[in-house]
Amino acid sequence: MTMNKTGGDKIISVYWFVILFIVAAAIVYMVFSFYGKPYDIRELEANALTNRVADCVSQTGYLREEVLIEGFNENLLEQCNLNFEVEDACGWKEQGQYYVEIEILDFNPPNGKKIPEISAGNSNLKIFCADKGESLPFCLKRSLYVIDRKNTQYQVNILSIVRKTEKNAGTC
Repeated sequence: MTMNKTGGDKIISVYWFVILFIVAAAIVYMVFSFYGKPYDIRELEANALTNRVADCVSQTGYLREEVLIEGFNENLLEQCNLNFEVEDACGWKEQGQYYVEIEILDFNPPNGKKIPEISAGNSNLKIFCADKGESLPFCLKRSLYVIDRKNTQYQVNILSIVRKTEKNAGTC
């Protein structure tokens, strides 16, 4: 007497759907936790900005002579091929999202010669460099040593700041 009993198959199919639901929920959770938060690339942007300015100020280890001329500060963006224009997200066009500052120190200043500071962008961002946080601008400070064609030694300090805090904090 063999009977066609299918009760065991029905129990297995219920467990099968439970396992499928658990696997699907785990996949959705992993995808949401990975992609749910925006990428914070301000550090990469600040590094790229610093490298671009360093390449602009020095060529093959020598300080460009144009950097020491008084008018270099007025057209820093054009001289270094920089573009500080941003998308109009969260009202970014009204307030600058970038700032660059170049400080050149002469190791042996003749007659106390002061080399003027060179900067471009939103200078109000400098006050946030003392603090760190997701909702604060990212500051990057680098130094490099160069010489000019007369073998005068200089230390070049570059400060790069990238704001874009609304996008990274998720408030935009």
